[in-house]
Amino acid sequence: MTQNWQRRTVAALAFVGAAAFSEVASAQCSPTTTTNGPDVIVGDLTGPSNYTAVGNIEALSIGTTSCNIGNVWLNWISNNNQHPVIGQTLYRLKFVDGAGRFEQVGQSWLKHGFFALSEGLCCSGCVATDGSHLGVHCSDPYTSGRNGSQSGLGPKWQVNASTGAFTYPPANPAWSGSVARRVQVKTSELEVTTGSSTKYFGTGQYVTPDDALAGNNNNNESWRGVTVSGSGSAWNFAFTGITQRAQYALKAWQANEAGVTLNEIQVPGDGLLIVGFKSTSIAGGLYRYEYAVQNLNNDRSVRSFSIPVGAGVTVTNIGFHDVDYHSGDGVGNVTTDGTDWAGVLGGSDVTWSTQTFAQNSNANALRWGTTYNFRFDANAAPISGLATLGHFKIAGTSTTTVDVPGTGTGPAAYAFCFGDGSGTACPCANNSPVGNNEGCLNSLGTGGSLTVSGASSVGADTFSLVGNGMPDSSALYFQGTTQQAGGAGAAFGDGLRCAAGTVIRLGTKVNSLGTSQYPQVGDQSVSVRGTVAAGDVRTYQIWYRNAAAFCTASTFNVSNGYQAVWTP
Repeated sequence: MTQNWQRRTVAALAFVGAAAFSEVASAQCSPTTTTNGPDVIVGDLTGPSNYTAVGNIEALSIGTTSCNIGNVWLNWISNNNQHPVIGQTLYRLKFVDGAGRFEQVGQSWLKHGFFALSEGLCCSGCVATDGSHLGVHCSDPYTSGRNGSQSGLGPKWQVNASTGAFTYPPANPAWSGSVARRVQVKTSELEVTTGSSTKYFGTGQYVTPDDALAGNNNNNESWRGVTVSGSGSAWNFAFTGITQRAQYALKAWQANEAGVTLNEIQVPGDGLLIVGFKSTSIAGGLYRYEYAVQNLNNDRSVRSFSIPVGAGVTVTNIGFHDVDYHSGDGVGNVTTDGTDWAGVLGGSDVTWSTQTFAQNSNANALRWGTTYNFRFDANAAPISGLATLGHFKIAGTSTTTVDVPGTGTGPAAYAFCFGDGSGTACPCANNSPVGNNEGCLNSLGTGGSLTVSGASSVGADTFSLVGNGMPDSSALYFQGTTQQAGGAGAAFGDGLRCAAGTVIRLGTKVNSLGTSQYPQVGDQSVSVRGTVAAGDVRTYQIWYRNAAAFCTASTFNVSNGYQAVWTP
């Protein structure tokens, strides 16, 4: 009550004599100029506060100063769900065999905003409010102690970070002890940073409805370096350097290890996923393949991750790392399951997965505000290949190009010919987003996506072609013997023809919820239908009907292409 009164008094003094405008057209902000709509970022990370460990769990909390760099004030109404919720995390970058591992080692519950001051950290020209909004170009500080106040924290599972919607008042299960609801870290994942190549980073992230509605919710996380000291069950955290504003956590990996690539996947109608990756040559003629997948604000979440592996490649040391949920943060106040994803080496890929949403709504899916890691060693150098992410709450997949182990026995298997402008231009400038690895956009605003699963083996054919992102119409799966225009594609209907040469029609399917696949029960296998032999290289694509008046008069479109190598 005292803190609330103090914040209201300060805000009232600032508000006296000020024009209560909701918009302003001038003034500058750092790191960006004014954006349209309300736009909250983390302008500074402060503290942190350190707490007494319980058993093998340490705890801290991180202060956050929010800034509204938009041109409309941001709702900050304390007694309903029209205010921000604030998450905090801790990451570690550790080098093993010369290869970096950037892993999330802690996360908190969510601080619920209750009153906005009118200060000027990020911008000039703050337009003060009465505290029920964060004014245009204004900032509002929450100390680490306030963000660590356990009674004011709510669980993450009730929040849709894509839309900013959340339940209010939040669930409030019983709690006790110094580490409950705060950023929890296992002591086994802590080491002194002085004189060490290991580094730590803290983040803060805001989620709020009006910022999300304005489409400004992908810049809501910032990071800052953290030093760690202590030992046993007594550890202390301190900030170092400056806050890197409007940068999601994986940017810290890229900034602190050379050669890291980050691919963004903006899932249509949902939030942002980021896939970070790097391959490193290590001892014994091996390569370490390291992947970090961050779910910034995607509600449907991720339940599987698959990496293709070239023919004849030996894969070892398959690994996985996640971050623990705690304190009853899960559906029904039951802590989300922490079972590790098992990594399974199949005939042509390595796949990690957890249960489906139908099997367990509290399964260990990659939910918003978290990062999971996937790794292995292989005796083959990297080439470009396609990683596939399976969705959790809603069936479907997303894909992106990453480093994968190649093969010395022939051409590699990989996706190609994306409608993102990287090859031949789409017929009507209907390019799909870079990183989505799909065909040219259709009338739904999505591109047809072709991914594969199973083994392209003539003797043990489990190869399956899976299409997503298409209208609920007919879809023809076909096979070619070469790539059109060297993989760049050629204009064809509303999309790009990718598979060329001698063409065989595999089968026609009807999409349901934008998805279909070949083969299905009763269909010939791809190898039989396509009359392939061991050593053959074949290309695949989907032609689908798009009858809406959208692009050309052709009323059809095509997916991206996929090249497969057939083994014995």
